[in-house]
Amino acid sequence: MEEQFEIAIQSINNLSTNPSNDNILKIYAFFKQAREGNVSFARPSILNQKGRAKWDAWKKLENMDKQDAMANYIALAYSLTGNDALKL
Repeated sequence: MEEQFEIAIQSINNLSTNPSNDNILKIYAFFKQAREGNVSFARPSILNQKGRAKWDAWKKLENMDKQDAMANYIALAYSLTGNDALKL
């Protein structure tokens, strides 16, 4: 799964169009949960709306297993890119 995860990261980074804001937050949250586990810092200030949205998306995945986060990231990357190397 690690290999597919790395391919998914490359596929997302090479998208020719920008994903929706909702998908960007999902991409961020699944990536962070897969790489770092649970969020480990305080919620950003209300003045930092972008940081706050990202933190909230990641926090929703609290206690999700890293392998599950990778699988979700890969599935999302597949839905956005259609890259057959990402079929689970």
